[in-house]
Amino acid sequence: MDLKKSILSLVLLCTAWWGRGQERLSPAAYEHPAAKAAIQLQLPFFDDFSNYSGAPNPALWATDQAFVSQGYASPAPTLGVVTLDAVGPDGRLHPSAGVSPFSGDTLLSHTLRLDSVFSPIRKRLQPSDSLYLSFYYLPGGGSGNMWERESDQPEPQDSLILEFFNPNLRQWTQVWAVPGISVDTLIAHTGHAWQYVSLPITDPRYLSAEFRFRFRNICSLDDMSKTGLIGNSDHWHLDYIHLSHNRRRDDQKTFDVAFVDPAPSLLQRYQAMPARQYQPSDMKSSIDLKITNLYTTPVAVRYTYAVLDESGTEVAHYDGGNDNAPCYFPNGTYHTAQAHANPPVNYQFPSSTTPSRYTIRHVVRGSVTSDDHPQNDTALFTQVLDNYYAYDDGTAENGYGLTSTSSKVRLAYGFDLHRSDTLTALDICFNHTRNSETEGLRFYLCVWTDDNGHPGTLLYKDTERRRVVPAGLNRFNRYLLESPLVVSGPIYVGLEQVTSDYLNLGFDRGHDARQHTYYQTSGTWQQSILRGALMMRPYFGRAATVGLAQADDPILRVYPNPASSTLCIDSPSESFQATLIDLQGRSCCSGTDRCIDVSHIPSGLYLLRLLDLHTGRSATSRVLIAH
Repeated sequence: MDLKKSILSLVLLCTAWWGRGQERLSPAAYEHPAAKAAIQLQLPFFDDFSNYSGAPNPALWATDQAFVSQGYASPAPTLGVVTLDAVGPDGRLHPSAGVSPFSGDTLLSHTLRLDSVFSPIRKRLQPSDSLYLSFYYLPGGGSGNMWERESDQPEPQDSLILEFFNPNLRQWTQVWAVPGISVDTLIAHTGHAWQYVSLPITDPRYLSAEFRFRFRNICSLDDMSKTGLIGNSDHWHLDYIHLSHNRRRDDQKTFDVAFVDPAPSLLQRYQAMPARQYQPSDMKSSIDLKITNLYTTPVAVRYTYAVLDESGTEVAHYDGGNDNAPCYFPNGTYHTAQAHANPPVNYQFPSSTTPSRYTIRHVVRGSVTSDDHPQNDTALFTQVLDNYYAYDDGTAENGYGLTSTSSKVRLAYGFDLHRSDTLTALDICFNHTRNSETEGLRFYLCVWTDDNGHPGTLLYKDTERRRVVPAGLNRFNRYLLESPLVVSGPIYVGLEQVTSDYLNLGFDRGHDARQHTYYQTSGTWQQSILRGALMMRPYFGRAATVGLAQADDPILRVYPNPASSTLCIDSPSESFQATLIDLQGRSCCSGTDRCIDVSHIPSGLYLLRLLDLHTGRSATSRVLIAH
């Protein structure tokens, strides 16, 4: 069985078990920032990608590619990794992408002074000065159960390459490479998932003021025709990149105590929830943290966390005291002292209907002296209490979708409201795919009641079809309900597909919401077995109807927006009926002209529905009237 195809499609059970439909995962796309201006650096060079995300640190890297995140390839050596993949700076597949090998991303360092060191005194570097470049790497694809893996495994024809720049010849030279391989194979051969590499730099030609190094990956796409399944692929993760002198080949052990996984939510079920719905009973009683000690001996460490309000004022504090953190090497042992690795939650957010944000700051440090890399001693989490629910953390490691020969394909996502509220919108993150082939696919928004732990009666379904519109890397489009819906208790929000095509929703593998995820392809609701969280968020209240842009429909554009007296319609439709609807679903005015008089309409947010009288096709746009 082709392992990569099994990961890319992730057909987890045979159709004899699930009928005619299947859940599938595909690799998610990443968007990259613009290139940075060149900078000249001095030794030492170090980046463990622990205290930032998104673009590679512009103080170290001159690249328009690669993606830094904190939970993508866990457990990494320390918090944060950088990922090389198959997409370019715009978040879409590289133009040369195909089934034959093609060049993927490049992680390029700024110029490095390898001719000299400058501290404590300036000294010219020699080949005998034990200059080493070391790093950890991990191929994508994960290990263990296939339905719990994340990212995409490179195949044997794919590779990760390291090159040095030769200033004399003005060319790049390959100094190291590894072909595509599975994590399970690496674990079987070495006992570890992450692999440590240490390369000496002894060639005098590289001991120059113009030295640079770069990582590149070679990718290839599966030869698969199914719409929407081919997107980003062939992931490689890098961490703990270190270049300096006076080192040894085996000096991966360093005086460094660090966090490994991202800081967690303090809520039992959600990453974020509406302030109006929050109750103190939603708080966890304790949290789990992963802490590592990369030194050669146990280290006395102290752990604390603080809760800060939006003004930065500390409103709660926990001190776990001192304890000895064992060595991670050689047995892969993490720090497990309960006061540090499983601290209690000793604070409850105050109940309030006002949206708020709290920062939870975790710190672990040597209790006697600071370690060599203090940037990974702090982990932050922002707790959002606003107007929406989220199981996801905002990062899509994969794409999720359903394939079926059935004409009824439905997806439902469960949430539990403590009190009645008004559902007004649904935010959905759709991933970019090969040749933008999912863009424009149609679906209906739906809401269901609960029936003994699974979707029950249909409460709401759009009358007009919606469009799949990828908004960019980890970005959501807001789909307003055609009319607000008052809901309470357990509800399920989701969609009904117009076709059986794979829609490729963002899927966060770092948080497990499968017990709240249901799909229907043959008349019976099935609970998902895929570990992860759909990037689909229900929004409540009037505030959700402003702020984030809606998915645009090419057959309808309105201007000016906001409008005060006249609202104009730009549409290729030659004959149409336009209807202005308030948020209670009532028609305020309608007509067949390209301009509508709205001077008599009260200020507020409305929906403009356009019906093409020839084709029967319709579209809806949000309109703000402001006098």
